Amino acid sequence: MNKKRLIWYITGAFIILFVVALDQISKELVVANLKDKDAVSVIKGVVSFDYTTNTGIAWGMLKEHRWVFMSISTVAILGFATVYFAVKEQHPLFRLSAGFVIGGGIGNMIDRLFRPEGGVVDFIRTDFISFPSFNVADSFITVGVVMLMVYFLFLDHKQQKPLIFDEKKEKSDE
Repeated sequence: MNKKRLIWYITGAFIILFVVALDQISKELVVANLKDKDAVSVIKGVVSFDYTTNTGIAWGMLKEHRWVFMSISTVAILGFATVYFAVKEQHPLFRLSAGFVIGGGIGNMIDRLFRPEGGVVDFIRTDFISFPSFNVADSFITVGVVMLMVYFLFLDHKQQKPLIFDEKKEKSDE
């Protein structure tokens, strides 16, 4: 394995581990300090920390079908990770955004597998709009997906070896 590829692997692993660690540390702090207590206002009228758990997916959907969601999540995480580590060189934006999505997915999967209630710890609550509580992993997943959309819409086709859009290949097919 050459040095450049090793650096790509190490960087990717670091991004994923950073996201998982930040997510799990924040959840442990919330469980230790907010479980069975009132919400704590971080910015009055804007955002609060309030311990909740979610046994479903977004907005509590599929609560009764946990195994289906966990299966789909596992396949998605493994699929993303396969592409993430299989492609030799990627644009830094792809590396960062995919790492955010993988790390966030792993962070929430850890909760589903190892928390006694089998639910994901959510604690960030928006007070200015009615929106479900979320956590650090959810935030990284959302930001990562938006960054991936930017990458695929504006940068992928310009890469020497695009992951999806290859204008050179499309033109030669005509």
